[in-house]
Amino acid sequence: MRLWNRVRQNPVAHWCLLFLVLATTIDTNNNDNPRSRYALLMSIAENQQLTIDPYWRTTCDWSRTPDGHYYSNKAPGPTLLALPLYLPLDALIVSNAKDRKVRDARRMEARESLLDLLSLALQAIPFALLVMVSAEMLAARGVSRAAIELCALAMLFGNTASMFMNTYFGHGVAAALTLGIALALPKRRHALVGLLFGLDVLSDYGTALFLPILVVLICMTAETGWKPKLRGVLRFALGGLAPLVVFLAYHALCFGGPLTLPNKFMNPVFVEKGGRALWGVIDFLPNSHAAYELLFGAHRGLLVTQPWVLLLVALLLLMVWRKRWWADKHLAAEARTVLPLALGGLAVLLLMNASFGGWHGGVCPGPRYLSAILPVLGLALGLSYDAFPRPLRLLLWLSVLPGLVIFAIVGAGDPAVWPDHYIWRRCHDTLFKFAKAKTYLSLSWIVFAFAATTMVAVLRARWARSRRVVSKGIDNFLY
Repeated sequence: MRLWNRVRQNPVAHWCLLFLVLATTIDTNNNDNPRSRYALLMSIAENQQLTIDPYWRTTCDWSRTPDGHYYSNKAPGPTLLALPLYLPLDALIVSNAKDRKVRDARRMEARESLLDLLSLALQAIPFALLVMVSAEMLAARGVSRAAIELCALAMLFGNTASMFMNTYFGHGVAAALTLGIALALPKRRHALVGLLFGLDVLSDYGTALFLPILVVLICMTAETGWKPKLRGVLRFALGGLAPLVVFLAYHALCFGGPLTLPNKFMNPVFVEKGGRALWGVIDFLPNSHAAYELLFGAHRGLLVTQPWVLLLVALLLLMVWRKRWWADKHLAAEARTVLPLALGGLAVLLLMNASFGGWHGGVCPGPRYLSAILPVLGLALGLSYDAFPRPLRLLLWLSVLPGLVIFAIVGAGDPAVWPDHYIWRRCHDTLFKFAKAKTYLSLSWIVFAFAATTMVAVLRARWARSRRVVSKGIDNFLY
């Protein structure tokens, strides 16, 4: 009952409920990326092996080592985290099967449903719960209701990561883990931060670049003296020890070295011959054109898909330059960790993303390799919103709208946005050129669900305001 009351009283429970309902009802097709992870799950269940030799033809996302074995070319974290849920379901699916051929046929028949279930259980639900924890933290710090509502909209619907929460790409896992880090760091739960960071790196290799940022923040937020700083770093290291051992063992067993990534043996389709410094996939320095496209490009840049991110970054940098900060010391403590993590994390992921050939991420509705940090920027939006003047607050609300529109269109029509497509033209064509009856029905459902939830949000805000007024009147009468 206590937990139910906590959920019911959460200021963004309505938005989180909408997010989960849409994640369940919106049908997003899984492609070769999640199917590569599913191939590994099938191999572990059937052969108790990490090779995907019997299943490599079910996906083009594979790596082939010199000994001729095939492996998933994805970071192993989402697959390993899925095992406790997948293995019992797999045993149920293949029960009473006569032979391996029948077992594999049943697994393939259940593939899409199981991937959807894994996405919901390991991405959408944990992420929604973390958004609710974020809202509780903001409310406890006295942040305005408008800031909390906008923060929830930006995190749940207004960024690229939110569009991957119901498909098992792994971006949803990484985004949830990074948000967990941002919430645990101000509370100095350094062992938990280390554990989450280790799982984050297992799920998205790019998040390893957060390491120096986290170490600096742990030292900056520790008590005065070198001993508390050292103690915090040691706890962080101990928390990340188990994921580190798993990381080293997996890559040594599969690819011949504890730090050898599957990119070295990537499917040749994804390798640029002579075009990249490392494994034909990545350069040591970022490409300026790729960086520009990721930030401002009309194909899938932040400016056209989620402009609130760039606006927020500009405003935060302006505030740092003007040395303007918050009066509430508790809010300042949260801001001193969340804002540097958000800005620094975006910077390092942007540099990493701009350094490899497939910077565009293939078929996707935004810069998906930046997904891990985008919800943390939403949390930073909630922390900083009240510090801005009213015109800028209105501009922030408007800048979230494009992300919401793309979310709705992607949910309704699942447009295939290829690297050479302009995303807004593709969205237009999805609605007016290639649309089917199912697309319009899905879009109508999404718009109706948003409208109903908006009404609930307004009513809840008015109810909360009236309760505060009544409570204040009673206090004045009594005291």
